[in-house]
Amino acid sequence: MRSAPQCAKLHEEPVYDRAVVVQNGRLANAVVWVEAGLEGLSFPPRKEPMVIDQKGCLYTPRVAVVTVGQPVEFRNSDPEPHNVHIKAKANRGANFMLNRTGTSRSVTFTVPEVAVTVGCDVHPWMVAHVVVLPHPFGAVTNGAGSARIGPLPPGEYTVAVWHEVFGKREQRVRLEPRAEASVEFHFGDG
Repeated sequence: MRSAPQCAKLHEEPVYDRAVVVQNGRLANAVVWVEAGLEGLSFPPRKEPMVIDQKGCLYTPRVAVVTVGQPVEFRNSDPEPHNVHIKAKANRGANFMLNRTGTSRSVTFTVPEVAVTVGCDVHPWMVAHVVVLPHPFGAVTNGAGSARIGPLPPGEYTVAVWHEVFGKREQRVRLEPRAEASVEFHFGDG
């Protein structure tokens, strides 16, 4: 960010790469979702838009989960002009400017994808990731490395996790009637 003093002055403290945020061995900004076990069921898209804000020359949130058909509103809250460059494999990409504070533009993804990468060509350190699911059973891990998905009906499921640095892992889980289940994923050597 030193190469853009107009961005650096928006922060009182130095800004560090938020790709890997670990607290007490727990990983934040990983997406957890039901990968399999919901076949044959259909779910309406979430109606409320997911807002991804360009604030302090960073994308906030850095990682988001949306459903197919849910609007994603990209917003510029900075006094700086920003660009939104959507790099998708399964969905349609886009590349547009948000020139002024308060400008925004919505995009809707039409098929599931893990994960759509969003950048800013003006400020190359600005990166976000959007995981597009066919259902609402997904969440981003918090600073403690946990996320809740559900409620789900009893059954067998494959639960997946994806992180922009560590990739994807899967685990099978059986959910009994009126019960909760926990799944723990391990990345790296540990």
